[in-house]
Amino acid sequence: MMEVCGSVLTNSRYELFRLKCIYCTIESELKDWELFIVHVKTAHYCEEEDTKISETKQESQEMFVAVDASDPAIAYGPDELFEVIEDNNAEEKWVLADANDFQYVEEATAWSDPNADYQPYGSQETTPKETMKMEESSQNHIPLSNDQDDGECSDFYVSEDDVAPPKKRPVGRPPRRTRPGQVFKFKVSFIRSNPRVLHLIHAYKEHPCLWNPSHENYQDEEAHNMAYEAIMERMDRRANVLFTVEELKKTIEQLHIQYTLALETKQKGKLVGLAERYFAKCEYLSVAPSITPKENEEEDDDLIVIKLNFKEENLVTTSFIETYANYPGLYNPDLAEFTSVEARANAYRRLAKEFQPVVKANETDVYIAVNKLRRWLYDAMRRLRSKELIQKCCQQEVQYLRMCSFLPAKGSESSVLYCDYCEKRFHGDYNLRVHIFKAHQVGDLPYLCSLCPRRFDRQVDMDRHKLRTHFERKLRCQYCNKSFAVDNDLKVHVLIHTGERPHVCDICGKTFRLKLLLDHHVNGVHLNIRPYSCDLCSKTFRKKFELANHIKGHLNIRDKKCEYCEATFYDHSSLSRHRRSHKMGMS
Repeated sequence: MMEVCGSVLTNSRYELFRLKCIYCTIESELKDWELFIVHVKTAHYCEEEDTKISETKQESQEMFVAVDASDPAIAYGPDELFEVIEDNNAEEKWVLADANDFQYVEEATAWSDPNADYQPYGSQETTPKETMKMEESSQNHIPLSNDQDDGECSDFYVSEDDVAPPKKRPVGRPPRRTRPGQVFKFKVSFIRSNPRVLHLIHAYKEHPCLWNPSHENYQDEEAHNMAYEAIMERMDRRANVLFTVEELKKTIEQLHIQYTLALETKQKGKLVGLAERYFAKCEYLSVAPSITPKENEEEDDDLIVIKLNFKEENLVTTSFIETYANYPGLYNPDLAEFTSVEARANAYRRLAKEFQPVVKANETDVYIAVNKLRRWLYDAMRRLRSKELIQKCCQQEVQYLRMCSFLPAKGSESSVLYCDYCEKRFHGDYNLRVHIFKAHQVGDLPYLCSLCPRRFDRQVDMDRHKLRTHFERKLRCQYCNKSFAVDNDLKVHVLIHTGERPHVCDICGKTFRLKLLLDHHVNGVHLNIRPYSCDLCSKTFRKKFELANHIKGHLNIRDKKCEYCEATFYDHSSLSRHRRSHKMGMS
């Protein structure tokens, strides 16, 4: 069984390769892979099966046979043998070369010295002991902090007992990002090896108040919050993963679902391999209430215009696959129009027009449906090959898989698109279009609302706009009659009734309901940042809408009208002051 411990970095010409730890910024030459494995097993150790531990100890003993483990001079283990990359402005850019993840990075870490004469792998042999000797004479490298945190990054490599306890922070707020390359969340799976899952299993086991109904604090919300805080701190310190409380709850729910699926598979006598080992680690969850997996964990059903269903035969899915097959420029990298942003945008528009007799959709709806189709395809192909935990494809899914045989395999390098202006690479033409619009001021934002002409740079913003503007507001405030379409809007509104102002200015102590208001306060009052300037006079403003209202004054545009009289105003604040005069007269 292969154990995932890092990623492979390569340059754009695929000439040089390096290993990068999945937990921290440590990097290594390929020829030093043995020391790299020892680093992962020592600096980021998590309990594993005895067989794996014994194998690792055997290898490490062969490499460090003359080293006394109790010597404080080597308390940091093999970390000192690896060079940490600190220069983000180097010429040679590196990207992840792990085909399983199918992720492409615009700008990854670079060599600390791009002008150095590096030997390709295999051109010169260096033993681990020689490498250790060379590195002892050089200055040790430690990871830099992205936000200039005053804590020492070297503490990350000391044993857990030696690390000072972290400062208390508000419940639910994620820890500050203090190390480059930190992971914010991950998906729990028993069929893919992921050491972070083991860290989560052990951390969750230490807090039975979250999963054991017979525990005295099982119903205690305060105890739950303290447990979540402890798990978040441990995952940050030991596994380099950042969570909010909501993200942690969803991840724990995934862990329960995977355990339930593994239990069902074990009862059938088919639980083997990695899934069996992960299931054994979660044996303590046998007393926890079972959580069944959700069939369709999709967005709000009203937001999905082209509703694809692969589990039963239907006209929409069948017609969409057949229509999509007629546009090879969207999936065949051998065609010239595949790399053209304009040609791809025109293809989506033509596909939407051709598909309108079935479903009235625009180009963005087609793009979202294409992505959903391809995600389902690659997941279904993986389920066909898998023998552990994942439910097999039904007969209709197999039929749709045959219809999708024209699509290329996942992970093809040729599916990457390049910017014509700066040669940056992107996965997904909408990501490229956003970049071209923002960086080069060409074209427009890609996500087009299906109910109005507004455009957005992210799907989540478009969906939020639809809920707020075009759909019924289903969420009602418990304190007043106001209703909202987005859950976060309701939470912010409730703060008005409760009087909570969670965002505090570090300089003057003033409190605010919204983080945005705090940022405006700090930038405008303390830093005196006024980025918006009038082209007609010398005045500057903190906020964009203040500049817009000011320009209305220059142009004598009075679009705010009083409902009690004929008075008109440039901005809403002037109208509000005028309304108060009417109310005072009425009283």
